[in-house]
This record gives sequence, C-alpha cells and structure tokens, in this order.
Amino acid sequence: MESTPSRDDDRHRDAEADALLETLLDSLLNDFAHWFNRGEELLAVCPDQVMAADQRQAMAVRLEEGRKAIAATRALIDASPQAMAVSMEAMGPWHQLVTEVWALAARVSQAAR
Repeated sequence: MESTPSRDDDRHRDAEADALLETLLDSLLNDFAHWFNRGEELLAVCPDQVMAADQRQAMAVRLEEGRKAIAATRALIDASPQAMAVSMEAMGPWHQLVTEVWALAARVSQAAR
C-alpha cells in the first residue's frame, strides 16, 4: 500500500526549504556587503595612476548605492512572513560591481609592487 505525504510532511519540507533559502541568501548578501566594503577600503588607498579621482568618486557612489540596495533587500526579507528570493536581474549590477572591486584590487596590488 502506497502512502501519500501528509500536510504536516509538506509543511515540514516547506519550512526546511525556506530555512535553506534564507541561509543561502544571507550568505550571498554578506558576500556582496563584504566586497562593497572592501571596495571602499581600496578606493581610500588607490593611487591616481591606478584610477583617477573622478573615477574613484563615481565608483564610491556606486558602492554606496550597492550597500543601500543590500540593506533594502534585507529589510524586505525581514519584513516578509515567507522566504524570499532575489532575482538575477536585481543581483546582476551587484555582481558586476564586485568584479570591478576584484579588478581594482589587482591593479592596486600591482601598483604597490
């Protein structure tokens, strides 16, 4: 005789899936925040030959906007009674900014040699 999952089983699986999603999303948002902060640190020590002052200012503005977007995303997640995902469309610019921070880190490191 084949048994069918009960509603309690479904709710338990849903709760586990929600917890996993929340954990993964929290880790991802922490990574973005880390790299945005690292970008600010790099800009503070970045020599002019690596990046001009106006470019550093523009990147600093984008990093601040990224930090605000992360904070807003966290606020929405915290306010939601259910687990939420973040679209790739929303995260795309954050990822691009992180890759720019990585490139800046390499250039600053190279200039320091």
